Amino acid sequence: MIVKVEKMDHQGRGIAKVNDKTVFIYNALPLELVDIRIIKENKRIMEAVVLKYIETSKKRINPICPYYLECGGCDLMHINYDDELEYKENKIRQIIEKFTTLPLQIIKPIVGNSCDNYRNKVTFHVNSKIGYYSKKSFKIIDIDNCFIASNEINNILKNLKEINLNNIYEIVIRTSKYMNDKMIVLKINNYINEEEIIDKLKDIVDSIIVYQNKEYKTIYGKGFINDKIGDYIFKISPDSFFQVNTIQAKVLYDKVLEYLEPNKDENILDLYCGTGTIGIYVSKYVKSVKGIEINKYAVIDANYNKKINNVDNISFECLDASKVDKIKDKFDSVIVDPPRSGLDKKTINYLINLKAKKIVYVSCDPVTLARDLELLKDYYNVEEITPVDMFSNTYHVECVSVLKLK
Repeated sequence: MIVKVEKMDHQGRGIAKVNDKTVFIYNALPLELVDIRIIKENKRIMEAVVLKYIETSKKRINPICPYYLECGGCDLMHINYDDELEYKENKIRQIIEKFTTLPLQIIKPIVGNSCDNYRNKVTFHVNSKIGYYSKKSFKIIDIDNCFIASNEINNILKNLKEINLNNIYEIVIRTSKYMNDKMIVLKINNYINEEEIIDKLKDIVDSIIVYQNKEYKTIYGKGFINDKIGDYIFKISPDSFFQVNTIQAKVLYDKVLEYLEPNKDENILDLYCGTGTIGIYVSKYVKSVKGIEINKYAVIDANYNKKINNVDNISFECLDASKVDKIKDKFDSVIVDPPRSGLDKKTINYLINLKAKKIVYVSCDPVTLARDLELLKDYYNVEEITPVDMFSNTYHVECVSVLKLK
């Protein structure tokens, strides 16, 4: 059928109406007239792909990536970067307006970044081919180069094409921006020829790790990589969380520091601290930092990071954030960087009762951020929200918010 696209949704898809149903159309822009094919339908919505563009938007550009129309890795490569930033900033405004009663004036201009080769980590799927899944399917798109992955990752990918990948179902590659470290994780079902793989890869990677039966085994190298954010070095283990855009991570952390307005008399709580990156980054400006993290391996890495950076005013505890009320310490300010699910009710209540003078909230999901800010706004003034583009060419956007106690 032929439809007129009205607007874009928050996943970068075009939206049209057909017989009182909403149709989400991949790779379609507002005001475009497109011939579509429905690929999924239920009682209220449909999903579709474009068969033909009858009228195209003036904002449409030719994607630089030859795999873009099939690959599921990127969503917004058919518009230029200025339009992408405008889309993301408007997305935050729409979400805050829909899910909160906060004034839109608190939303600051989005902070952009370089679009090319920014990712320090990728996950490739393997099944006779190696690449990414196609949009909305488990079909593997065989790729030779990823436009948003680091040059080092693309070089490793070329070498992987020449290796027997039987019994390997997934490959994770992590590289460091500033330390020239490279790590590859091979996720396997059965036996692989480790000697052959080491021989083929040892000259281009620093660590080779095999993942099987939920366990990691280092078969070559030290089993981790290091990278820097600002003046600090951080250990990155195979499953450690580390921002995939190293350059923009510093921009994000600098915004946290700006909002925190720290001083040497303050004790800071760092909830969902991961491997301690944000806490360590702000540690020299405050009296003390307490990091809370549920992943015991991340806590091990956090203590390692504390040691190699000679930071003596930070401590870490392996604890579910929902049980943070077990900690009886008082804190002047709190940094939270939760997963996409946001803050649970127990954590929200803890923050309300703690009455810290300030909360700096780092969020990777604007919808759960909006929900949590609405729950906190009776106790805290939500002063600012700054969107930060960590993931160019995708619909994802990070935000940093600052809340001050009423």
